Amino acid sequence: MFPGNRLVPVVGFLIFSPVRVCLPSEVIIGYCAAMNLTFLDAASLGPGLDFSSFEAWGSVQLWDNTNNEQRRTRLVHSQVAIANRVVFDRELLAELPELRLILLTATGYNNVDVDAARSQGVAVCNVVGYSTESVAQHTFALLLTLLEQTSWLNEHAKTLWPGSTTFEHLGRPFHEIAGKTWGILGLGRIGTRVAQLAEAFGARVVYFSTTGSDRAGFWPRVELGDLLESCDIVSIHSPLNDLTRGLLSGRELARMKKSAVLINVGRGGIVDEAALATALDEGTLAGAALDVTLPEPPSPQNPLLSLKLPHKLVLSPHLAWASVEARHRCLEEVQNNLAAWARGERRNRLD
Repeated sequence: MFPGNRLVPVVGFLIFSPVRVCLPSEVIIGYCAAMNLTFLDAASLGPGLDFSSFEAWGSVQLWDNTNNEQRRTRLVHSQVAIANRVVFDRELLAELPELRLILLTATGYNNVDVDAARSQGVAVCNVVGYSTESVAQHTFALLLTLLEQTSWLNEHAKTLWPGSTTFEHLGRPFHEIAGKTWGILGLGRIGTRVAQLAEAFGARVVYFSTTGSDRAGFWPRVELGDLLESCDIVSIHSPLNDLTRGLLSGRELARMKKSAVLINVGRGGIVDEAALATALDEGTLAGAALDVTLPEPPSPQNPLLSLKLPHKLVLSPHLAWASVEARHRCLEEVQNNLAAWARGERRNRLD
């Protein structure tokens, strides 16, 4: 039997739940070794990872990807589901009476109905902190690609510059980060790291908190409208929830400087993408760099893909989190969450 059930056998006697026992890892693993674990979208973690250590916990099924129609069949006899973007809605959870644990290989959890999971006794864990350096680094990669038009300059230097009679080409001027005001939406681990790096570049940092949290001793907290009106660079590092969904609509984007740029490495649903496309086309916003869209992948009809001036937008396919180092840390964190759950501990629990 497994944590979440009424009785758990431990070395010849019974412990009534809730289970709060401290045993060596090998003992815990031994009594959980009959579990069925299913990775639903292992391909989302990329190549080069070793999943064999999970076999110590039971039978492991690895699926590269799983669509909505395949979810129930693949999970019907599983006690542990491991997934990144597969949706766990109330209807699916009701059809999985043996499921005891959902292990997310991501920080965001808007793909899981946590309330439904809680009501059915299914634990839910995410991973945090594993991608901080990766996302912060990618934030600057997006920004610098946008600000300095590096893709265009690379093409120019390889095709037009050779044999040219002029040394310089200043057709697309760029600005320095130093001396600019950088506004951060979401001053968590990643937002904090971006703020530190922004300061290293010489920017002044302010932030907005959707929850009203005041990170005393850090950077000035301002209201959203004041941030949008005063900042030259705005970067989003918030999760998608009821407080952030649709946070930047056309009205909010209109408050930004015409010379400002927007970076979103949080979630696509935070920004109204049609309004953003309009702002870029009409010149009320200088540029945007996005690692996220809604939906993902974006629809071919997404207006951001048909801008009048496409160089004003830089896109990457939701991989800010995915450095090699971060992906290895992610898998380690998933296993740590599994071990903690088996011991009856609440580690990174969302339910």
